[in-house]
Amino acid sequence: MDKIGEGVEHLLHELSVLSINGHEVPSSGFVLTNYGFFLIIASLVTLTFFVLGARRVKLRPDSRYGSLVEAGVEFVRDNLIGDIMGKAGQKYLTFVGTVFFFVLFNNLIGLIPGSKPGTGTMGTTVTWALVVFVTYHAIGIKKHGFFGYLKHYWPKGVWAPLAAFVALLEVISDFIRPLTLSVRLFANMYAGHIMLGIFSIFAALMFEASGVMKVVAILPIALQVALYALELFVAVIQAYIFAVLTAVYINGALGSH
Repeated sequence: MDKIGEGVEHLLHELSVLSINGHEVPSSGFVLTNYGFFLIIASLVTLTFFVLGARRVKLRPDSRYGSLVEAGVEFVRDNLIGDIMGKAGQKYLTFVGTVFFFVLFNNLIGLIPGSKPGTGTMGTTVTWALVVFVTYHAIGIKKHGFFGYLKHYWPKGVWAPLAAFVALLEVISDFIRPLTLSVRLFANMYAGHIMLGIFSIFAALMFEASGVMKVVAILPIALQVALYALELFVAVIQAYIFAVLTAVYINGALGSH
């Protein structure tokens, strides 16, 4: 039990926001953290994905990479933009696409042993949630005007006291969105890595034991493989959910209903 406790403590320490040399982050001054480092890697991967894809734009892609980029962009255009926002949303393809692929690459990089997802810290998820929050409000204000946009909080044809209560609920619900967006993504990515780490600890401890316990170690290894497959699915689905909600919020701001 002591070894398990030490292993879990070490796991939680490794998943905390440390500087890249393993020390605690000081309260002041800039320090490159472990999450910050992989966040930069994910940003570079996202940038490279689009830059190389743009250089190979052809009517008929002549490479697997070109086909992959085209399939990814078409997925965002047709399934995230087209199905939710229609033709009016095509001008926001670049923003929604960037959100989707940035979150996706962060999540996937975190599945590489020894790495960490940039989305595994609240700093990243809250920042992106606030970017989405400010963006869709700015879009709504630009289309309807400031006071015209505020009117969508007030339901028409409703008794004034009830309308005021509904408007208050709408405002509260709107300002909770950044919290729900950020916590959902962070919790899923962080919890998944905790589970993978715990099963790794169990497998290592069983291999260190003697006799039949070495054979039993196959069980946590098999479960870890299954968890990796599940985490791969979660990494993709969480990027999809984040992008879908971004498109839904922008569509709501455009329609203002």
